[in-house]
Amino acid sequence: MTQEAAASRITATLAHQVHTLRLADVPERARHAALRALVNIVGCCVGGARHVIVETAAHTLLPYAGRPTSGLLGRPEQTDALTASLLNALSSAAYSFDDTHAETILHPTGVVVAALLAHAGHTPVRGDDFLLALTLGVDVASRISKAVSMAPAQGPIGWSQTGIAAGIGAAAAMAKVLQLDANRTGWAIGHAVQQASGLRVAHGSMAATLIFGNAAQGGLRSALLARHGLSGPDAPLEGRYGFAELFASVPHLAYLTDGLGERFEVEALAYKPYPCGIVIHPAVDAALDCRTRQRPGDSIAAVRLRVHPSALALGFCRHPADPLQAKVSLYHWTAVALATGRAGLAEGGSQGIDDPEIVRLRGLIEVEADTQLTPEAASLIVTHANGHQCMAEVAQCKGSVANPMTDADLEAKFHGQARLSLPPEAAAALLHACWTVEQMDNVADLVALAHAG
Repeated sequence: MTQEAAASRITATLAHQVHTLRLADVPERARHAALRALVNIVGCCVGGARHVIVETAAHTLLPYAGRPTSGLLGRPEQTDALTASLLNALSSAAYSFDDTHAETILHPTGVVVAALLAHAGHTPVRGDDFLLALTLGVDVASRISKAVSMAPAQGPIGWSQTGIAAGIGAAAAMAKVLQLDANRTGWAIGHAVQQASGLRVAHGSMAATLIFGNAAQGGLRSALLARHGLSGPDAPLEGRYGFAELFASVPHLAYLTDGLGERFEVEALAYKPYPCGIVIHPAVDAALDCRTRQRPGDSIAAVRLRVHPSALALGFCRHPADPLQAKVSLYHWTAVALATGRAGLAEGGSQGIDDPEIVRLRGLIEVEADTQLTPEAASLIVTHANGHQCMAEVAQCKGSVANPMTDADLEAKFHGQARLSLPPEAAAALLHACWTVEQMDNVADLVALAHAG
């Protein structure tokens, strides 16, 4: 087959992969990576379940919901599957504490898991089928995002990669558990392509989290419609006026199929040790390093920070007005780490935002975008009033693929979030269920363990 002919069948190739792949075909390392993704995102869902974003959406949408079949992680309500997928995806992203496909700044797992768990409340899904679908959904979403955003591809930075790609991954995952044939799997992908949307202008507002909910609900709906015969375009990803052509000025379609079935993108996920934008994490590491070396009585007089251009492009807000803006403020989290030596959920709250010393430090920080640095790196110089300087260099931030959080780190993060909604014994049972999900007869049981009164 010529290169041109292969490129014209990309959607069909992906659909065939989704239809035919078996869990036995997935290497053990990728299966374990999928379990890590699940542990991380369920913790995020439970921890974010009471966030004002989720409370607002639940109060608004639940009165309009259909037959209550599906549970909500960290909440007592049940609702219809489509509403549950949206609300659980909102919870997963409420604190920006989720996973990241670092090469693309895509956050796929919350969207895929929310769709799958919502469906499992309506129609049972075995744990091994769930794990395979999760692996496939993350793989499809990540490959699609790479094709329009990762060099040599070129696309506008203003598109939310989660908004445009994760819903397609959710549709693929749902197609797998629905046992759609390759043709209808392609339709499901095509329907999700029609709903691909999300702009980074929403960062710093509740609407940024709604992107996740819309993607999860859209992915679930796309597969259900395809299952019952709603047809779609033949080549929604690669065709004329299709996804790649419209979301990238220079797409790189080879990313969609290179290593397909041999390399799984779930292994490329990074997990956040701090509840803020992933591009901010190297600066936080550097600031925490300098904080540990700060001497009693030292007063900071100047802060110079060098970061990858994406950190400044996405974290440009110097003085956030509220916790939503703080999540994506490079200045705020650098200042918080320098002032307190911490960078947890509390530091992103209103008290941290208004703290006089943190406000002062935000005003001192000078940031330089350095194209020689990778997205995982940062360089910091802190000058104190007495002339003492602290310099910190970060080559690979904590949580990056090259410096990953361990399983124990993820478990500690899980418990730190789960305690916001669940008693300790319930959190421990839920964590065990995540690690052993492959043995479950129906993953809706996992959601039941995460119910909170």
